[in-house]
Amino acid sequence: MQMGHADPIGFALSPAGVAVRVQACATSAPVRVGLLLNARARRLRRGRDREALAELLPEAHAVVETPDLASVRRALATLLCVRGANVLAVAGGDGTVHHAVNALLELSREAELLTGVRPPLPRLLILNGGTLNIVGRTIAIHGPPRTTLHRFLRYFDAIPLSRLPARRLPLLEVRWGETAAFAPRFGFVFGSEAAFHAIELYGRFGAGYFGLSRFLYEFARGVLAGSELWRAESWKLGPFHTPLRIDGQRFLPYSGVVASTVDLTLVIAAIRTIRRPLLEPGFAARVVHETDPARLVRLLPALMTERSAPGIADFPRAHRMDLFGPYTLDGECFSEPAFGSERLPLTVTLSEERLHAVPGDFTAEQW
Repeated sequence: MQMGHADPIGFALSPAGVAVRVQACATSAPVRVGLLLNARARRLRRGRDREALAELLPEAHAVVETPDLASVRRALATLLCVRGANVLAVAGGDGTVHHAVNALLELSREAELLTGVRPPLPRLLILNGGTLNIVGRTIAIHGPPRTTLHRFLRYFDAIPLSRLPARRLPLLEVRWGETAAFAPRFGFVFGSEAAFHAIELYGRFGAGYFGLSRFLYEFARGVLAGSELWRAESWKLGPFHTPLRIDGQRFLPYSGVVASTVDLTLVIAAIRTIRRPLLEPGFAARVVHETDPARLVRLLPALMTERSAPGIADFPRAHRMDLFGPYTLDGECFSEPAFGSERLPLTVTLSEERLHAVPGDFTAEQW
């Protein structure tokens, strides 16, 4: 473990910092947890809840709070190279996991470019502390963050890393254009332009599942009876008249598409719209090519479950998706960049990056 670095990011990008990560992730190294704690996550907004979580770890520098996105990169450098953590516990929801994963991959790529050595990635321990916790639930993580971390430390703290159970977490890779001008983003659940606008709209009704439920109610009411919101905002929900291609199959026009490498559940333990079996190749995609608003309302029950229906096309093992427009990734919204006079194509593929997370159901007796 390294102590006292005034510039943890500089150290993380140095040969010495990379060596710390290599040594920490050796199979014989003892499990060491570093806790990345989003102070703004829904379940962690109260100071005493964050303190109770942090008190589970014996050393103060094993925990770093991130009050904003700008602090995530420095926090990772501190935990991985100053702490020497080989298990990154992420206390937050899907958005927190998303930004932590992207900062982790970016920091690792930069370290490789500067040193010639690709540092190994830590195992992820996802603590469901946010509004949306789809990624955590897909690997059977349930319950409050403190309960999950307490159980993990009880069974695994300081054991050899080789004995720690892990489940592969495949990643989507999303790229603008065909050049290196725009860095890729990585995530688990992708939504096209309709999802981008829907998230912005249902945010008006409150976050999470309650806001989503109210948004769907207002959408149906607007279609069937008319409403001021529907008249003002309905154009944002399509149909869209730029082509969508999935493994060569073309849709034009279409209303929306989602893609996922994890089980996509929209209500806790109740509604699953995409199921991803372990080690399934590719990624799952679901296209809504029905464009008539009234028929879309009637499709809502099928869209909220795994049921198929006319107007919906399912691709359980997709390999490439090409489309246009802004998008969402793990519930985070990304606007289309202004680059010249033409719209940039957007490509979604399965990433070659390999993440492994600690599952919550490794044995019925222990978890």
